[in-house]
Amino acid sequence: MKKPILDNSITGVITGLLLPLITFYLIYRFMMPNGTMAEFVEKADKADALTKFMSLAMLPNLLLFFIFIWLKRDFAAKGVLAATIIMALVIVVIKFVV
Repeated sequence: MKKPILDNSITGVITGLLLPLITFYLIYRFMMPNGTMAEFVEKADKADALTKFMSLAMLPNLLLFFIFIWLKRDFAAKGVLAATIIMALVIVVIKFVV
């Protein structure tokens, strides 16, 4: 059987890393339409909400994961899962170490 197009871990990792970045940008634009990204990050950090916003930005990965599963793109789904775990570890480090 032929392997489906875009069914590889690299596709999953790339989309799994890009989607939270895009979502974080949308959160920033919604919360501070006239401010800069640096101001947003600084204010969120002072309010102890930066990691919360980062976690919220990862939620669309859940939908992406299930879309890949429903489309029988299991390797891409594994890549999304790997990207989500990496980003979760980054959030934990930012929350408790930095």
